[in-house]
Amino acid sequence: MRPPSDLLDIISKLAELDPQTRKGAVRQLAEKQQELSDNEINTYVFERLISGCASARAAVRLGYTTALGTILASRAGESWDLDKVLAIADKKMDLAEKTVGSGHAIGHSLVLVAYAQSRKLKEHEVTKIVEQSKKVRDVAPSLAFAQINLLCSLASKTKESVFQKSVAPAVEMYLEGIDSQYTPENIYLALRLRESHSVVVSKYAKFVKKDGSCQFADDQYPKLLAALKRCDIATVQVFLPLLIKVSVESDSFEKMYLKVLEPWALSSNETKVFDRILNIVTQFFEFGGDAKSVVVVFTKEVLNRMETATRGKGQFRLMSKKVEDFASFIKSKLADLRDGDAYSTLKALEKCGNVDKACGTGLTTSLLSNLGKKQISVWIKENLTNQDEVRKIVTAFSNWNESSRITVLTALLAQKATETSQSVVTSIIDSLFYVKTRAGEFASIQISEKNEQVLRQLVVATQGEDEVKKAEKSIGKASLRKKSLQILWYVTRLWSKIAANTEDSAAYDSDSSEILAIAKNESDDNNSLVFVDLLLSILSREQKFHRTPTAFAFVHAIPSLKSKDLCHIVETAMMSEAELAGNDDEDVEDEEGMPFDESEIPTRNKDVDEDSDSDEDEEEEDDDDEGNETVDQELLDKLNAALGDAAPRDSSSDVEMDDLDDEEMQKMDERLAAAFKAVAPNAGKDKKRSAKSVEALKMKIADLLLIAISSKELSEKNKIKLVVPLLKWAKVDAKTHDKVAQKALELVNIVVKMKFTDVSEKEALELLKKVLEEAQTTSNLLIIDVVARCVTFVLKISSKDGKSMSAGVRTEFQTLFENYLKNVEGKVPSNFVIQPIADLPLLFVDQLGMLIDAGFDEQNRIFKRTEILGATAMIFTKQVLQETSIKSAIVKKIGKLAAAYFQKVIDSDKSELKPRLFGTVLQLVLKVASCVQNDEKHVEALRESLESPIRTMSEGEVFIQLKKINPTCHHIIGKSIAGAFTSIKKSLEIEQ
Repeated sequence: MRPPSDLLDIISKLAELDPQTRKGAVRQLAEKQQELSDNEINTYVFERLISGCASARAAVRLGYTTALGTILASRAGESWDLDKVLAIADKKMDLAEKTVGSGHAIGHSLVLVAYAQSRKLKEHEVTKIVEQSKKVRDVAPSLAFAQINLLCSLASKTKESVFQKSVAPAVEMYLEGIDSQYTPENIYLALRLRESHSVVVSKYAKFVKKDGSCQFADDQYPKLLAALKRCDIATVQVFLPLLIKVSVESDSFEKMYLKVLEPWALSSNETKVFDRILNIVTQFFEFGGDAKSVVVVFTKEVLNRMETATRGKGQFRLMSKKVEDFASFIKSKLADLRDGDAYSTLKALEKCGNVDKACGTGLTTSLLSNLGKKQISVWIKENLTNQDEVRKIVTAFSNWNESSRITVLTALLAQKATETSQSVVTSIIDSLFYVKTRAGEFASIQISEKNEQVLRQLVVATQGEDEVKKAEKSIGKASLRKKSLQILWYVTRLWSKIAANTEDSAAYDSDSSEILAIAKNESDDNNSLVFVDLLLSILSREQKFHRTPTAFAFVHAIPSLKSKDLCHIVETAMMSEAELAGNDDEDVEDEEGMPFDESEIPTRNKDVDEDSDSDEDEEEEDDDDEGNETVDQELLDKLNAALGDAAPRDSSSDVEMDDLDDEEMQKMDERLAAAFKAVAPNAGKDKKRSAKSVEALKMKIADLLLIAISSKELSEKNKIKLVVPLLKWAKVDAKTHDKVAQKALELVNIVVKMKFTDVSEKEALELLKKVLEEAQTTSNLLIIDVVARCVTFVLKISSKDGKSMSAGVRTEFQTLFENYLKNVEGKVPSNFVIQPIADLPLLFVDQLGMLIDAGFDEQNRIFKRTEILGATAMIFTKQVLQETSIKSAIVKKIGKLAAAYFQKVIDSDKSELKPRLFGTVLQLVLKVASCVQNDEKHVEALRESLESPIRTMSEGEVFIQLKKINPTCHHIIGKSIAGAFTSIKKSLEIEQ
């Protein structure tokens, strides 16, 4: 009887490559119990499933074996005992056939596994399965591991008596050779059965004790390594996890890793090494491994390979991601360690070498972050002189509690300052501030009360409680800038203490004193300027760590600053390089190379050097009768060596310059040049360095002004008052410091993009006049573009309703527009008048008459008419018309003037036609017609004027001639001339 087609379809799906399809087919087949109750169908299905276990395709074997085990365990498989199943297997998969014997052996093995797993086995069945398994292994020795797995499965399922009688002989057969040869099979068998049948296993395997525990001897590790290397890709997936599990349970993972696991991992292809190591570590943690023990994986060999992967080229780049994954996984596990555990692990990592450098991940820093106060104290004592370790404090600092932070910083401050300790402490001070400054957003630089207390306690630890309280009392009397001065005083005291340079320390001491003076002299009119100068003085120094505390002091002082203080900052930025570099009096030669005037040399300050008088006396004694200055001995020695025989000697010398031949003179010249070059300062490099330093300062000042502009505390009026000084600054630095000029212009752009509500018409007009004055003296396009935006900004803030300008601003703009048309001194660029129209079209609806007259006036220059009409076209949008309405007179005027222009085009020589102007007029008509097409009155006015010229231009010889300028018009309008005519006709209801 042939099985139903749906049943055959299900069986076919068992061979599908998709595992989900196979699983679904097994489930569907198990549900066909009624069909399988038929004896013929049942026999057909079982024979097909059994024979399918020997298929050459792995997917088929998986599907059929799973289905076979499932059906055997169901009601449909009750009549199939082991003998009956093996009879079908022998019939369908003859092991004697040499050509397919190995494939049939796989089928037999899978049938045995399916049967053993689906039934509660009887004693004789166990014996039969073991015997059949031996037979299969004899035919295919490669299936030895499969037989071991089957034996282990049988051992776990059977009673002890059945095991001893049926399974134990086979187990002992494998274990008997374990002393002479460690194979993956016999080791795996011993490890699998070491707990359940420890008596049998311990009899043969010396590393297994009678209680089931394992303890490997040193001479056994090489044998384990050899066995592991013999495993294929399938065998290693079950053998390796068992080996790792046993090593974890027996506390021997360190030895197992060093002697077996790592050598095995490193024996692989270079690109697979870290896949293997990551697999080992992952399974180590899966089996409950202690995170402290995982440090063992960071051997010298592994670290070298890590560094090669992270820094190497070529194929090693492929490994960098694997190294990153490996290190990240380890870091996630170490992150759970705390206090003593974290400390012991940290010390173990430090002994391994520079782990962080090798793997590129802060493993030691992560552990350092988890130390408790006690461990931190011990660690800092051990590593205080190790500069590389001290640097890690910066990253770990934020994770420590307050007492731990103070412990570390106090220890650093108590030591003799070095560049490293200065870098670490100042970076930590920086991290105490929360900074948020983004262009156009409100600035915020804060310090929490907790962090403020950290600062105070550090100052107390270094300066003493009395001095701190005295300073706090002095600063506390100030009503302005109290917060700024207090925090800045704390910081400068710490900077002074940790400064590696004595000159820097003295400068910070001076800053601290000046802070107290500022707090004391608050009533002085120039007090704010002194405060600002102090901040700029600190910023002018090269150290980067000055910026955040200085910015903090500035932010919290903004409410007390006036516009003149902010303008003073800009004026400082506009100073010359010589003034900013502090060497304006040190120039000894002008640009033309003329010698300096000796009378201008400043005399030395006696207060600066107490020994100056004695030095001068010595110099006078050394001067010769002619008054020559003391000669640099180093230079003298080099010159004498360069002159050689021509060097000046005592009176007894007979050598004269005339005695030297040409060759000797040339060599002497070369030596002299080298001598002067070695000793003389490199003025070019110094000048370049000075220029970079000045530019850096200017950029810092720009950042300070960005904070001011982005602050809620700065009034709108003061922000607007910064616009003109910033433009002046941009003009000053446009040639020498292009980046600085761009930064200044960016600040102006930020201001003009802000919304202002508290600006009077007088203030707006004043700003407009001043920015236009600044534009008169520059030809820089970037500055001109920013001035145009300023003009737009003034028009915008002057409008209260957003639809019309104030009377004074309108008059000022009309004057600007007239000057543009008249080209007064050529100082009114197009974008001064065009950009405001394009950006604020709603404000120019009531100015349409002026714009249209200027655009069609032939007395005006062509390019200006084009620009004006193009801007006018931008006003005619649906968005503008939703807010306001266009007067009929304006629409009618556009129609008449456009018609007159078109008629002139028709009548004149087309070769003299200006394409851009024609395209712009056509664009204006198109947009006007589109906007008013729903207003019959407007449409009628336009149609009356434009119908005739439009018809004439859209047909005949005129149209053919206009095609020559089609590309230009298409670029302006966005469509062809013909398309524009068609749209106009449709909008004005002109017959096509």
